[in-house]
Amino acid sequence: MPKIVNHDERKREIVNSALNLFSRQGYHSASFGDIASASGLSRTNVYNYFKNKDEIFHYAVEELLDTLSMSIESIIRQQDLSLAQKLQKIYQVYEFGEGKYTSIILDLALRLKREDTTTAETLDDATKSLRRKIEMLFAGERALLPSPQVAAVTTLFFSLVESSIMRSLFTDSAFVQQNIGAILRMLGI
Repeated sequence: MPKIVNHDERKREIVNSALNLFSRQGYHSASFGDIASASGLSRTNVYNYFKNKDEIFHYAVEELLDTLSMSIESIIRQQDLSLAQKLQKIYQVYEFGEGKYTSIILDLALRLKREDTTTAETLDDATKSLRRKIEMLFAGERALLPSPQVAAVTTLFFSLVESSIMRSLFTDSAFVQQNIGAILRMLGI
């Protein structure tokens, strides 16, 4: 009797293997064959799921963005956490496994800057959506944060996240905790 394969799960396994490979070797150094080998599959088998390395990469980006969005929504709904705790947890979500995927994110940013792709639009839409979620979190803290400050604080938080992603290539995450604390002190929270 043939083995029953969960195709969605197999796609995620291929993507996870590819992400680990990209984080070690870089996107351009990893070949489709390397991805197949890292997945424990033949190239032909991987072709049943993805037509090329770019498609794997784009699927991985969408998966990461979906995971980010769901995680942030879950944190925002946690009523037992203070604003500071929520911000720290949200930042931890952005760390992508302790900075493991930072180089992939930077590679994506550089590729999107060179190319006009639908992935750029997807990433832009996802970023706007994540920003709106953070803005709603701040807006929900009306007693602590007046409405005019919501957009500014959201921008500060996103700037912190972006600079931390870049900085994670070179230093530790204590930088982030200090800056979240500084933002909250500045707001008097």
